[in-house]
Amino acid sequence: MSTLGPGPANRSPSSVGAVRVRVGPLSSAGVSLWIAYARTVISRSLVRPDELGVPLSGDVVELFEGYLDTWEREASDHTTFLWEAEVPTDQVTALGASWFLIASRLAEVAERRGYPISPPEGDEFYRALINAFLAGLDAEGGELAVMADELRAEWPGLKSEES
Repeated sequence: MSTLGPGPANRSPSSVGAVRVRVGPLSSAGVSLWIAYARTVISRSLVRPDELGVPLSGDVVELFEGYLDTWEREASDHTTFLWEAEVPTDQVTALGASWFLIASRLAEVAERRGYPISPPEGDEFYRALINAFLAGLDAEGGELAVMADELRAEWPGLKSEES
């Protein structure tokens, strides 16, 4: 696993097991758009890792791609997207940490350049997916719930939802 910087993404709970994650129901159209965008971000980070400033290990890229493939199949097979799974805790924490760093970096760049972090049509899926993973961590309690709270407070695209 890559070395992470300071902040909520640097937590590494030692829990083992699985986290229940449920996303949807949502329109599959927005899901497909967000998946295409995510694949572009991952590809760019592999071709030009210094551009994003977040090194992704081969293991993390493989995890991201595996989930993107699964979600893409679900979205292409149904007009309404619904995905539920038991996700290994170590995958949730590894993906969460990397995803948080990527989202934070993209948000910085987007704000500086004056454009949205991702296609607005995919926002509903983006928020639902992040919230579902964080809710799964919450349900586990302990260090995982603390990690979820810290990530939720700082996650780009979620901060403004809290009031």
